[in-house]
Amino acid sequence: MTFSALASALSGVVDRVEGLDARFIVPALLLQLATLGLRAFAWRNILTAAYRRPIPVFSVTCAYVAGAALNGFIPARGGEAAKVALVRARIPGSSVPTIAGSLSVVCLLDGLISGALVGTLWATGAVPSLPLPPLPDPRQLVTLLAAGVALGALVVAFASTRCSFRLRPLLSSIGAGLVVLRSPRAFVSGVLPLLLGAWACRIAVVYLALHAFQIDAGVTTAALVAVLSGASAAVPVPGGGGSQQVFATYALRGSVSTAGAMSFSFGMQVGVTALNTVAGLVAAMVMFRTLRPLAALRSARARAA
Repeated sequence: MTFSALASALSGVVDRVEGLDARFIVPALLLQLATLGLRAFAWRNILTAAYRRPIPVFSVTCAYVAGAALNGFIPARGGEAAKVALVRARIPGSSVPTIAGSLSVVCLLDGLISGALVGTLWATGAVPSLPLPPLPDPRQLVTLLAAGVALGALVVAFASTRCSFRLRPLLSSIGAGLVVLRSPRAFVSGVLPLLLGAWACRIAVVYLALHAFQIDAGVTTAALVAVLSGASAAVPVPGGGGSQQVFATYALRGSVSTAGAMSFSFGMQVGVTALNTVAGLVAAMVMFRTLRPLAALRSARARAA
């Protein structure tokens, strides 16, 4: 994102803030909190299945919200490490690999749900086909594939002979975090509906934010913006800054000008980050039993280091 584009977006945000409709903003903020709560509750149910004992909802929720707040400031979703560390400190007898494995279930399902949404939007014509880069020569592909298979076989052989005694306990611990995937009843009743509900809330947040910025767009456009905003988190910059604006410009093409799309995306990103930060600070203050927000934030960030 260039400085001129950023300055234009900031100017557009300032101009549009004056015309924001609180009838859309207030429910959008509440739904954003609901998104965090549903995702935290789903993670708690995955941990319950992993450890086969009740896991405190409050502790997991505080850890999840605090980590989500750090994701807005630490590149490449570094707040995920804080979630794992905070939950590890709150669950006696727990292990980092198992907790990380349980959190990977949430990430995996997020990817599957977002992929299904993109596929549905493409099938309905909401997402046009994108130009594909030219494919390499088939002979080169076969050579690269053979080299990759050979290298993978060497790595597996080395690991099995030299490191198996170390890898087995680690893999077993990670597998414990994935145990909910082998329990259809627990997965269908306690995980999938909550994550689907979180995605519905997320799309509703985008839809309401679009209308708060006086952008006439439908649910399909809001879903596309939500999916692409989530994908931008993979960019190794805090909060996916810049990439969100690029993706929003693509998703809102035809509905609003480029400057309007960037202004909307920047404004929504700032609003969601601010709300997540406030909620995360409150959660960290409760977890670390302090009334000093900065001290709580430093403690939470230290866990992620």
